Amino acid sequence: MAAMFKNYFSKDNESRVVKSKVIEIGELSTFDDEPVIILFNDTAPIGLREVCIIHEFEETPPKDFLKKGSKMIFNGKEYTIEKIGHVANETFYDLGHISLYFDYDEVSEVLPGSAFLSPKEKPILKEGDNIEFITWQFF
Repeated sequence: MAAMFKNYFSKDNESRVVKSKVIEIGELSTFDDEPVIILFNDTAPIGLREVCIIHEFEETPPKDFLKKGSKMIFNGKEYTIEKIGHVANETFYDLGHISLYFDYDEVSEVLPGSAFLSPKEKPILKEGDNIEFITWQFF
């Protein structure tokens, strides 16, 4: 999958992929009228688990991994980060946590631990699904 993203970049930089697997779906996390996915690793408190999608990284992402233009792939469908909050990378690294919004207006402020993604269509996830996070590093 990462090979297809190399076309976006020149030979002087390289994409980096971090993979994750959905291990639990909170019973209140999948309502169609809520255009948000809340990702969390297995450390999510009991009170939050019901609204979260719990996932497990194959490897911990680097700090400051996600940025505007980074890609996320949910079951083969590509999404792009349009805006990202100022603490989103910290919570993503420490807790596997980020809130992903799929229905926003262009003037909305992104919350500190969140990101706005396009296209504006929330993916449907189930246990066992894979998520790929793709970004690039310049050399």
